[in-house]
Amino acid sequence: MLTKKLNKSALSICLFVVCSQTIAADNLFTLKNLERERAALIADILDTQSSAEQRQNKLKLKQRQLVDMERMVLRDERLLASPSRLVKQAFDDYDLTFLVHAGAEKNRSATEQWLEQVNVTNLSIMTSKAGYR
Repeated sequence: MLTKKLNKSALSICLFVVCSQTIAADNLFTLKNLERERAALIADILDTQSSAEQRQNKLKLKQRQLVDMERMVLRDERLLASPSRLVKQAFDDYDLTFLVHAGAEKNRSATEQWLEQVNVTNLSIMTSKAGYR
């Protein structure tokens, strides 16, 4: 009985060490998480299955999560030392990477910020035609 508990404890410790080393080895961990959450926000923006109210509630929740994640990325000093193209592109495209912060600087929501950055306007929507390519 005692050996089973010791084995479980030892296995738990080994798993924790392996996971923590994997996370520590990935200097881009915070940026990758931000990118994943930003993609989820954009998927919610484009979601046609939800009602407008459901979509609005999802977007508010995602924006609150993104604020924290964007702060983590902006404060992550490991990223500054990284020679990765992902990091360079993320900071070069600040208005697209940090949607909530960039939108707040311009008094816009993250949705408005993203739509502007990808050049979707009321006029472009109204003049578009439905069809296949």
